[in-house]
Amino acid sequence: MLTGLMLTGLMLWSGPAAAQADVNIQNRLNRLENEIQTLNRQVYRGGTAPAGSSAAPAPGGAGVPPSLAADFEVRLSRLESELQTLTGKYEEATFGITQARERLDKLASDLDYRLSEIESKLNAEPAEPQAAAPAAKAQGQTAAAPPKPAPQQPQQQVTAAARLPAGSAQDQYNYAFGLLRAADYANAEAALGQFVKNHPDSPLTGNAQYWLAETYYVRGKYGDAAVAFAEGYQKYPKGSKAADNLLKLGMSLGQLNQKKEACVTFQQLNSEFPDAPATIKRRADQERGRLNCS
Repeated sequence: MLTGLMLTGLMLWSGPAAAQADVNIQNRLNRLENEIQTLNRQVYRGGTAPAGSSAAPAPGGAGVPPSLAADFEVRLSRLESELQTLTGKYEEATFGITQARERLDKLASDLDYRLSEIESKLNAEPAEPQAAAPAAKAQGQTAAAPPKPAPQQPQQQVTAAARLPAGSAQDQYNYAFGLLRAADYANAEAALGQFVKNHPDSPLTGNAQYWLAETYYVRGKYGDAAVAFAEGYQKYPKGSKAADNLLKLGMSLGQLNQKKEACVTFQQLNSEFPDAPATIKRRADQERGRLNCS
């Protein structure tokens, strides 16, 4: 009863909080996209000059002074950088929510199984086990409890959903990432792999490579995950997921009992990315401690 109430409380608490975080990040992304579009119109296609400016608008942006155009370029670069950072955080948040929901579902399933087992034992006829116990003791044997079967998890299969839809690279990326958010890891693996193959020069490919590696890691395919994370770091050493790739590469190697290689990877992460997000540094320190890295 107490455990069930705790689970219910966790689900009720995590839902609104996660939804609110999702909405906040999405609102910021929308605002930044609108600002970037406005700047693009003003600098490259002409438009209304910002308040306080004496420049007269002209078609094609001819009336924009060089100093103002340069200022717009700086602001545009800053907004694009912030947009990329927020996009990464949004993806991390939604993926984390998916994993949390999966863990809650598994915990609830395991709890239901245990409760059913307890009810079965309470309803069972005690006469037969009590009669069998003296006979086993008389023969000097110890009665062993039957092994408890583990709940079976459904095996995912690649289906037609893995095929990327027609459309832009952004549309296809969103579709593939949507499969990952839905915990459809087999189809997400196929779709993300196809995206990486079809769009080698897209700005989204570095992220797609990282999430492709994640589809392996969350299913315990640590060898495939290590190869994919290493490839993501080697191909995109300056990408937004470079530090994440090194962190997860070290974690994958640790799961494969390759302690020395994992510790070297965590050391490389610290030296190459001293300004990495605090969450990445904290997780790397935890893994180094778990592996007793020197």
